[in-house]
Amino acid sequence: MATFEFRMEGIEELENDLRETIEDCPKELKKGLNGIANDFRKSARKRTPDYKNHKGNPKLKLKRRYNKYAFVQDDKTGVLIYNDAPHFHLVERGHQLVRGGKLGEGGKVVGFVPGKHMMEKTKNEYEEIVPEKLEKILDDILKERDLD
Repeated sequence: MATFEFRMEGIEELENDLRETIEDCPKELKKGLNGIANDFRKSARKRTPDYKNHKGNPKLKLKRRYNKYAFVQDDKTGVLIYNDAPHFHLVERGHQLVRGGKLGEGGKVVGFVPGKHMMEKTKNEYEEIVPEKLEKILDDILKERDLD
């Protein structure tokens, strides 16, 4: 009967590298997602109409109101990109054009203003870009620790 001996050296170092990678991965992903989110915001801003003197209120300028919120929660890492202008949804999706007061208070619908779909178009563009960028981020994380 033949006997075989199997010996593996360096498994402890590999285990430590994997453990460090798992611990650092959410932080690295958050940093990478922040970069993607910044690019997304820039792209959405370019598509956003510039209403320079919209009722003279600078708070109503849509381009200035894009924000992001990055988070790491349990085993999830993400970034939320949003526009907090109170009328953003009207410009994004479209709205009825009312003249002569508010609708229901003497105002009449005289038409429909189509939406600009800035966020939707940017989201559609980034559906192809994000997986590639995430793959590169993960490859860089593994390469840093010689795990590629």
